[in-house]
Amino acid sequence: MEFFEDVNLIGHVWRLWMKYSALEMMDQTIIESCDENEVLRCMNVALLCVQEDPAERPVMSNVVFMLGGESITLPRPNQPAFIARRNSAGASTSSSSSKLYNTSNNGLTITQQVGR
Repeated sequence: MEFFEDVNLIGHVWRLWMKYSALEMMDQTIIESCDENEVLRCMNVALLCVQEDPAERPVMSNVVFMLGGESITLPRPNQPAFIARRNSAGASTSSSSSKLYNTSNNGLTITQQVGR
């Protein structure tokens, strides 16, 4: 997590996506053997799958179609739902309608949102 500063992996990818630098996520040892457009398509679809509004997330059949269709124009993703800032105290944050709990175990962060 220290590598990603104050966000999780999805937040890090989102920041790179917004700066048009998403290819920085690629492993430099394989970047020359990959089609950059395919990589960007996969990242676009992945970001669509973690949209905050579940209605904006594609169903699995559409995911398969989007990944396989080279001539398809993909929708631009909005900010993902699963971006969580790390809290130095590890405490939960709350709002009037929901509570956000962050739990960490061996470097894996699990975020669970519980509503009313």
